[in-house]
Amino acid sequence: MSMLVENAASTLESVQFYDQLVAALTSRRKELSEAEQSFGGYAPMGQEELVEWLQFQCWYEREAAGFIGSWLRDTPETEVFIGLCRQVSDEGRHYKLLLSHLKSLGASMEGWQPEPEWVAWVSEFYAAGDDTLERVAAHNITGELGAMNAFEGLLPRVPQETREVLGKIIPDEKFHVSLGRMAVQRFATTADRQFRVEQRVWDAFELEQKGRLAFERRLRERSAVAEPAPPVFESKPQWICQVCGWIYDETLGDPDSGIAPGTAFEDIPDDWMCPECLVTKLDFVKLSV
Repeated sequence: MSMLVENAASTLESVQFYDQLVAALTSRRKELSEAEQSFGGYAPMGQEELVEWLQFQCWYEREAAGFIGSWLRDTPETEVFIGLCRQVSDEGRHYKLLLSHLKSLGASMEGWQPEPEWVAWVSEFYAAGDDTLERVAAHNITGELGAMNAFEGLLPRVPQETREVLGKIIPDEKFHVSLGRMAVQRFATTADRQFRVEQRVWDAFELEQKGRLAFERRLRERSAVAEPAPPVFESKPQWICQVCGWIYDETLGDPDSGIAPGTAFEDIPDDWMCPECLVTKLDFVKLSV
């Protein structure tokens, strides 16, 4: 239920409003499963999943730099304007860091396209908003809080090199969160403003969940397409003992007698004996295929 419905008789003090809103958002996230909280839970990321996540994050950072930059000409609040200028620079630097790391893994952004849910969430919803409060509420409260939590949750799941990259990004995310807090605490001072902030926060949360599901769907589809064909093993000759019927398979060898798998029959030492009846190689014949 909306906090503003519960407190319709009066406007909350802006600091209290922010604290209650973030507490409600945090509580809502904790109700989610591990997989819902952090792109696939807390199992170690495989190479394919890591590359997909880095590509998504590269795209996200570039989009953020673009739409936050577009806000600057229409941000009359001086303190927020200055903070957003820094944030544009941060997002650009994050894009460069992630792209470089992606290339170190032998991947790139060439031919990469976002899912429709990501476009609706990031490119369209985050970029919109009638004023500074609506824009910052959606992105710097829901979005940046979610990103910071996701990055911290990812740390145990990724290689050390990726942790080092995220370690350079997380402090900036904390600043972006603090910028959102400052904007709300200073300017969300009426019931109408608080209602609009709250609405944008929860709309962003719902779109974020749809974006996460789209990421999981993408992984499943990529896995289905890229699933390798079953391995085809070369058929190796088999030799049968004419005395007892024991079969020497060149694929398996005879490890108990010191003959490694893959050893051709003609390469077996002459003093080798059948494990079953102890006759020599001379008593074996090749099985017809």
